[in-house]
Amino acid sequence: MRFHVLAVTAATLALAGVPTLARAADGAALYKSKCAMCHGETGKADTPAAKGMKVPALAGNAEVAGMSDADLIAKIKENKKHAALKSLSDADLALVAGYAKGLASGK
Repeated sequence: MRFHVLAVTAATLALAGVPTLARAADGAALYKSKCAMCHGETGKADTPAAKGMKVPALAGNAEVAGMSDADLIAKIKENKKHAALKSLSDADLALVAGYAKGLASGK
């Protein structure tokens, strides 16, 4: 009986990480389709659009890394240069913000 409880607990814990991995993949896909053209694939703002629009780098950006998700989402929403993101839901913006924070913190 004890083995069964341990096996179920281990399986539950293993599956608990699946949504997290899926969310991370979704955040990366959204970033690549909506943000990378300006902020760059790696967040270094090394694209022609970034240089022309003076887009800040996300990679290594301590301010972005230290922001709460809610504050980063608000900052994204209020930035007029982010008009392409108006079509995203708040849930999608949260995924993008999480991915951007990962780039900012070097993860």
